[in-house]
Amino acid sequence: MTPKGDTGTGTRARGNGRALPRTPVTLADVAREAGVSVATASFVLSGRAGSRSSGSPETKAKVRAAAEALAYVPNRTAQAMRTGRGGGVVLALGTLADPWGVSLARQVRSDALPHELSTLILADERWYEYLQGASADSAFITSVDFGADGPEKVRRLAETTSSGIVAFTTQMEPENFDVISSSPLEAVRSAYRKLRSRHDRVHLMMPYAFDPASDVRVPRRAQVFLDAAAEHGDGPPEQLVRPTLPGRRETYRASMEWLGGEDPPSAVVCFTGYQAVALQTAAQNLGVPVPDGLEIISIGDIPEEAQFYGPISYYGVTDVFERISEVVVGRALDRSEHPGRRHVFEWEFFAGDSTRADT
Repeated sequence: MTPKGDTGTGTRARGNGRALPRTPVTLADVAREAGVSVATASFVLSGRAGSRSSGSPETKAKVRAAAEALAYVPNRTAQAMRTGRGGGVVLALGTLADPWGVSLARQVRSDALPHELSTLILADERWYEYLQGASADSAFITSVDFGADGPEKVRRLAETTSSGIVAFTTQMEPENFDVISSSPLEAVRSAYRKLRSRHDRVHLMMPYAFDPASDVRVPRRAQVFLDAAAEHGDGPPEQLVRPTLPGRRETYRASMEWLGGEDPPSAVVCFTGYQAVALQTAAQNLGVPVPDGLEIISIGDIPEEAQFYGPISYYGVTDVFERISEVVVGRALDRSEHPGRRHVFEWEFFAGDSTRADT
């Protein structure tokens, strides 16, 4: 009788050299080969080898050697049912349009693969629904602050699922989940003041509809921009904000129309990095000199491979992709129970070719 547990996908032959049907290698086979209990083999091969239950370093080495000799491959579905873990990292990015998310996914994949962790990207905002019904070793959620119920959903997931949650938020403190706190708000104020010192009017490009007379919630960084403008007596708001549809192509088309219109901007703070790239590209194609005719500052890091006409000035975090990946993959590997941790990433200005030298 085959013991319950992870059967894996390896195979074995039975009999004294006779050709018999190949059967799956089970966890019990690995344990027998290594001379340990099934429970110990399970702890070692499921990634919980840091536990005392997995035995000495010699025991762990014997289990791994036996698994390799038998060509044992863990059954991730059975393993997830038994341990509550899914063998992977989920990145809830909301979109694939932003090069920032693509670069983060590339970094996480590079760091996770050596630990046999796959990387899954969610390109919509249904992260709560997905994580309710799926196990992941860790999940990084980027849009917590963009919905009124975002914080409550994070708390609920942390209480009801076994996934290690890492929330990208400036509104929450860690509980039984980790928090990466990296607020762009002071960066928005600084970007406005920097450009306003050289221009009579500074605009904000944002990938959301904008109507100050409506009841629609204005994103916080947009509100901070408008507050900074009000401090300088600038306005009205509808003349300072240029909304576009989300996406690089849509932003590029809107940028071409804006720069080629009757009242083109001379200084723009871009809500995201991909918007700054689209605006710079439109300026290049229309012959608008950057930075002498148009200054651009991005709120958010811009990967080098996404830039075509020289580095764009931006506010961001040093080594942001490596640092986020370290937290997210680390949460997947550390399966012990511990209080959530808060990781603070400070923003700074990185000068590029899209702004003039400060005087």
